[in-house]
Amino acid sequence: MASIQSPAFRRLSRGLHALTLLCALAGVCFSVARWLLLGRGEPGGLAQMLLPAQALQVGIGAPVQIDAAWRLVGLAIECLPTAAMLFTVWCLHRICSAFLRGEVFGPAVVRGFRGVGWGFIAMFAASLVHGAAVTALLSWLASGQRGGQVALSVGSFEMSVLIVGLMMLLLAHVMAEGQRLQEESSAFV
Repeated sequence: MASIQSPAFRRLSRGLHALTLLCALAGVCFSVARWLLLGRGEPGGLAQMLLPAQALQVGIGAPVQIDAAWRLVGLAIECLPTAAMLFTVWCLHRICSAFLRGEVFGPAVVRGFRGVGWGFIAMFAASLVHGAAVTALLSWLASGQRGGQVALSVGSFEMSVLIVGLMMLLLAHVMAEGQRLQEESSAFV
């Protein structure tokens, strides 16, 4: 039995397939919930837990009140990393679907790995923009719209995401070479 058809490989592919859908749903729900619940008159507790890590690192507290228009601005800012994450998860989903169809070196897998690589790089860039924009917005709202601060931070998480993205692009290149070799060998048979 080919390793791609083994029950263990198929279970792993199905599990990752389901996990990608769960991650996408959780990411969208958390992003929407954050901006629905922030600024509801409660400065501590749940509101403090919902603050982005970048805001907590520079000591920005949760605003007591946020108007609906500013909630939408916050949600739009939140959409940047969420969109990058959804694209990456969608690419993983496509890879798992191809694996479940028995395609290992097919064009869908190569495109999927390339997409995952670019998705991780987009998540890195979106994380930087998100951190700066959300700290600017929350500090401006907390100051009564009289001033604010912008915090830009690059930590080990962001660097790990960038490195994984570059590795996925490299893996896509290797998979494309595998696809070429597979086509070449099947032409001789």
